[in-house]
Amino acid sequence: MPSETSIANAALTLLGERRIDSLEDSTKTARLLKERFTEVRNDTLRAYPWNFATKRAAIPKDVIDPVWGFDNAYTLPTDCLRLINVNNPGGHPYRIEGRKIVTDIGAPLQIEYTAEVNDAQEMDVLFRQAFAAALAADVAEAVTGTSTKVEELQQMMRQKMSAARTPDAQESTPRVVEASEWLFAREEGDTVGNVPSGSGTPL
Repeated sequence: MPSETSIANAALTLLGERRIDSLEDSTKTARLLKERFTEVRNDTLRAYPWNFATKRAAIPKDVIDPVWGFDNAYTLPTDCLRLINVNNPGGHPYRIEGRKIVTDIGAPLQIEYTAEVNDAQEMDVLFRQAFAAALAADVAEAVTGTSTKVEELQQMMRQKMSAARTPDAQESTPRVVEASEWLFAREEGDTVGNVPSGSGTPL
């Protein structure tokens, strides 16, 4: 049965390291994997609008309006990692500022977004493989004491991400959404787990 520990052990297998019994183990390896697990998972979720992690919501308008520029502000759901789409038939501009969407669109604001998924059983099997490869690449140097495997694992992660995207895209009408640049090169200074800054154009 898929679990956080099974994903961590898949990462260790890729590293050629011994498996752990649990992320709660007192070993250095288990502590490191536990420390990095959530951040790498959310990074991998945010990199692409996965079907299994997609949610819809109708969010109410904030009590306090923007000081200027837009009429309304809406607070994003607490589990939102990436805004995918806003129901915007009028073509109104909008943008993300912090954890809020500012726009002239009236309430409630209907959105589609990538949510934080904590349960490994709810994750697509190909996503879990890509996540394990990403986790292995992330902790490789700290676990093995050498950087020789990092580039190889990063390439494997990109391949698995690409492989996971194909069936995911086939299970729905094509979206006008591009995968994150993170799939091809980790951008220096990227903040994991935050929604991207809006440009006023639907993602």
